Amino acid sequence: FGLPKGCDLVAAAALPVAFGTSHVALVLLVLGAAGGVGFSAVQIGKVCGAVVIAAARGAEKVQFLKSLGADHVVDLTSQNLTASVKGFLKSRKLKGVDVLYDPVGGKLTKESMKLLNWGAQILVIGFASGEIPVIPANITLVKNWTVHGLYWGSYSIHRPAVLEDSIQELLSWMEKGLITIHISHTYSISEERKYYSSALLILELVEYVVSSPDFPANLAFSALRDRKAIGKVMIVFDDMGRSKL
Repeated sequence: FGLPKGCDLVAAAALPVAFGTSHVALVLLVLGAAGGVGFSAVQIGKVCGAVVIAAARGAEKVQFLKSLGADHVVDLTSQNLTASVKGFLKSRKLKGVDVLYDPVGGKLTKESMKLLNWGAQILVIGFASGEIPVIPANITLVKNWTVHGLYWGSYSIHRPAVLEDSIQELLSWMEKGLITIHISHTYSISEERKYYSSALLILELVEYVVSSPDFPANLAFSALRDRKAIGKVMIVFDDMGRSKL
C-alpha cells in the first residue's frame, strides 16, 4: 500500500492488523480496550458514531481510553464490569450493548453476555485471557444474537478486495487525523545486526536469541506479558521512523 504524504512509517506498520481487525461496527463494548486491537476498536467506533464503552485494567489505561473519546471506561482492577456498564446505560437511557468486541475471552465474555441487547452481535477477536469462552446456543437463539469469528489474516486469502478496501479507508482516516496510532513501546533491532552479519552458525544465533533477555523481540513480548503495553508494541529497523513519501 502507498502511504499518505508525510505518514509516519512506524505508525503505518502498526495500523493493518490492529485497525483492520476493528474496521467494523449503536452501543459498542470493547474488552481489552487498551491493547493492540482494542484501542483501534474504540477509535473506529467513535468515527462510526457508536456509543463506546471500554474495559481495561489500571488508571493509566483508563486515562488513555478517555483521551480517545470513549464514552465510558471501566477499570476492571476496581470496578465490576456488569454493575458499571449497567449504571452507565441507565444514565443514558440505553437498553443494552449492541456489539461486543472481544479479544479477551474467558470469564469476561460470560459476564459481558449479561449486558447484550436482543439482536446483538458478538465479535470473536481472540483469547488474550488464555481461556476460550462458551457462548450458549440456546441463549443465542432466544436473544437472536449473531456470533462472528473474525480472523483478519484470512481475508488476504478468501476476500482480498475487502481487506484492501479496508486498509485504504483506514489510511485515509489516518491522513485526515480521524484515527491515531499509539505505540507505547518501540525496540530497535539495529543494535543486533552484528549477530546477523557475523559468522555465527544459525544454531548459535537461535541460542543467543532465546537466552538473551535484552533481545528486542524478547523485550517486546515481555511488555505484552507484563501488561505494560498500551496500544501497539513495535520492533523497528535502524532509524527509519519516518517515510519520505
